[in-house]
Formats: sequence, structure tokens, C-alpha cells
Amino acid sequence: MNNKINKWIKLGLNEPREFMEQIYQQYLLSKQCELCGNPYKNSRDKSMEHNHTTGKFRNICCHTCNMWKADRAGKKISWCKTRKKYIICIQRNYKNVLYKRCETEEEALEVLNEFILDNPHYFT
Repeated sequence: MNNKINKWIKLGLNEPREFMEQIYQQYLLSKQCELCGNPYKNSRDKSMEHNHTTGKFRNICCHTCNMWKADRAGKKISWCKTRKKYIICIQRNYKNVLYKRCETEEEALEVLNEFILDNPHYFT
């Protein structure tokens, strides 16, 4: 078994052996990130991206997109007493991706749903 595949297994990739070979070939042939479309900066910028809960493969992407995936995302809507507004906050790796004040809870939910539709790769 190839060293790269062994490393992926240690990182939690859980796919049948035949599919791992296909993933490896896809990895070798990939010239640009499957999420943002940018070419890889160097050979270390290319990542096999998978769901850390299920172990299932998702795509080959750049390091930046890999770090912004859903397993590292947090989202919440809260009420701010001092400003008397609802706050929607989506964080990735402890950094705000979206922070917005809304007049109503419905507006906050709409903003959240729109963000999820526009950025599905954050939440898959």
C-alpha cells in the first residue's frame, strides 16, 4: 500500500481499498482546488479532504479550503440585550466568517440560510 494512502488512513479516511486507489489517482491528477478553483501553490498545498466524523472522502482541495470545512465550523444566533438585536455568527477555526446584527430572529435565520446556500462547502 502506498505511503500517501497509509497516511490518509491514519488521518481517518474510511473508504474501500478500490476507492482509495481512485482517490489517490484523482489526487495525483489534480492541478487545482476542487472547491475554489485556484491552482495549488506547491505540492504541499494539495489535500485529500474528508469528513472527520464519518471518514468519507469529499474532494481534493487546497490547504486553505481544507481548513475551512464544516467539521471546524460553528454557527449560532443569539440575542444581544444592549443592542436589542439578533446576532448571527459563523466561525471557522475561532475566526468570524460572518458576523451580522439583525432586527428579527426570522431575518437572522434568513441570513444564515442564505450563507449556507452560498457557501455549501463550509457545511457539507
